[in-house]
Amino acid sequence: MELDEKEYRGFLKDEYLLLQNQYEDYDRRSLTIKGWVGTGAVAAIALAFNTSYLNAFLIPVFVIVIAAVFWFLEACWKVFQYSLADRIRVIEAFFRDDNEILIRHPAPFQAYHSWFKSFAKDEPIYEYEKSYRPKPLRHRLREAAFQSFVMVLYVCIIGLSLLSLIILGLRLYLN
Repeated sequence: MELDEKEYRGFLKDEYLLLQNQYEDYDRRSLTIKGWVGTGAVAAIALAFNTSYLNAFLIPVFVIVIAAVFWFLEACWKVFQYSLADRIRVIEAFFRDDNEILIRHPAPFQAYHSWFKSFAKDEPIYEYEKSYRPKPLRHRLREAAFQSFVMVLYVCIIGLSLLSLIILGLRLYLN
């Protein structure tokens, strides 16, 4: 199907706005989930100290496991989010008439196809990216997991839980 230039640009603009909103929505949801995890972890650790339950030291262990699971899930979430970025970058390059990009005339309505190529294959979209892309998924997950804004909450929760575990163990040992 042939599109005139105005329709073509309009479709790409609409796709860009949708993808950009979705990209930012990942961050909004991530912050909400972090709020729940942080609040739940603090409540669970407080419960561990305010109970006479003999095995209260297990509560910080559960908190550590839950924090580790959410840390992994957020890394996956970030890789999903970053898989949208290539399509956003391609559309931006089209609108600024960037001749260095490998995909110069992107077909509209290719959001999922582009996402899947980026997620599954990590194909470069610029020549200079060929020196470090594609990266295996496990490498992209590790990079996402150890970004400071991803890991800081989970490292704090795990650290506080370990400290709580030590204190609860000492309390149990001394009684």
